[in-house]
This record gives sequence, structure tokens and C-alpha cells, in this order.
Amino acid sequence: MPEFSVPPPSASVSDLLEAATRVFRMTLAKTLPLAMFAILLMALPNFYWLTTGKPLDLLHPPVDTKFWTLAALGFVGYELLAGALMVRQREMLRGHAPDLQADLTTAAARWLLLVFSALLAWLLVFVGFVALILPGIYIAVCLLLLRPVVLFEAPDPLQAIGRSFRLVRPLWVKVLACGVIALLIYMICAFAAVACLGLLQSILALIGLQPAALSALASACVLGVEAVALVFFNALWLVLYSTANSSA
Repeated sequence: MPEFSVPPPSASVSDLLEAATRVFRMTLAKTLPLAMFAILLMALPNFYWLTTGKPLDLLHPPVDTKFWTLAALGFVGYELLAGALMVRQREMLRGHAPDLQADLTTAAARWLLLVFSALLAWLLVFVGFVALILPGIYIAVCLLLLRPVVLFEAPDPLQAIGRSFRLVRPLWVKVLACGVIALLIYMICAFAAVACLGLLQSILALIGLQPAALSALASACVLGVEAVALVFFNALWLVLYSTANSSA
């Protein structure tokens, strides 16, 4: 594996994104299966709701117990696998061979901390947006490095959140810029994938492929795009965390 050097705090936004792209390319093949399973777990309640034949209205969430049970299970499972994915990326950058058992064991040791920290972070961001929009944006950016902090440092959720704030503050503008640019790239890629998928569906429909098969193909493509995005964003947070740590 090519040698990877952590960008210094003085690195530009483009340098940070380039470093994240290198990590993404170096680790994609070995982390994509974990990402796929993580995204599948998050999609469990949506898959269940599709079987009911009812539209999902975000303004009027369902009151179905099974839906929320699957949502909770999917969330905690996602946190475990996303954590294991980031552990694997870090170990690969250190030159270690992928080891699923070791990656899962390391993430599992911080599993509850990952879950409670994420819930607390969402609560803080929600309060920030309710109070005023700008505090919500500031808090959200400061918490972008929460996952690596929880995995590699903090012993409890409050300390993890405090540590994430301290790491991000000196580089807040760069972290915001990296997050926004990465999100825009993801949206462009997602729109392009949807357009290509729509064209492919039209062609397949003309040759007589069943609607159920078309729907399954569309779902698989969407999950694939989201899994690739998870690998990239994890790589970006890992790079930003390493850079912020080098100046701390």
C-alpha cells in the first residue's frame, strides 16, 4: 500500500480533499462490504414500510411499532459497522492487513459510546437549529469528527463531544468547506446515477423486464451509491481528525 502522510494544519481545503480521496481509493475495495451492510441496516425500516404498500410521509411519521423497532436496530447496527469501517481504514493506513474480527472487536468496545454520542450530537444540533439556524450549523460542523474521537480517544459521550469541538474549532472553516464540497460532489454523483438508472430502466422496460425487477435494481443502485459515499465520508473525517490532532 502506498505511504500516506497526514496533511498539516496549514494544508488547503483542496489538499485535505485530495488526501481523503487517496484514503478512499486505498481502502474502498476492503471496506465496501462493511459499508453495504451498514447501509442495508439503515434501510431496514424503509424496506419494511414498502411491504405495507403505504407512502412514507416524513411530515407524518408512521406509528407502526415494527417500523421503529427496525429503525432502532438499524441505527445501532449502522454505528457498529460504520465504526468498524473507520477502524479498518485507519489500520490499513498503518500498513496492517484487514482483519474483520479485530475491526469489529475494536468498534464493539466503543459501540454504546458511539450510539449515545451520536444521539447526544443529534440533540445538540436540533436544539441549535431550533434556537437559531447559525448555532445549529456551527454545532453540526464541530461534531463532524465525533466518530473518530469516540473510536480512538474519548471515554464518555460528553468528553467525546467536548474533544470534537476542541479539535474542529481551529480548522472550523476548512472542515465546513470540506464537508460542503464533499456533499455537493455526492449530490452530483447521486443525480448522475439516478439519471443513468432512469435511462437503464426505460431500456429494460422496453424489452419487457418486470416492474418488480426494475424496482429491485433501483434500490440496489441507490444502496451502492450510499455505501460508496459512506466510505468516502469516513475517509474524509479520518483525514480531518488526523490533521486536527497534529495541531492539538
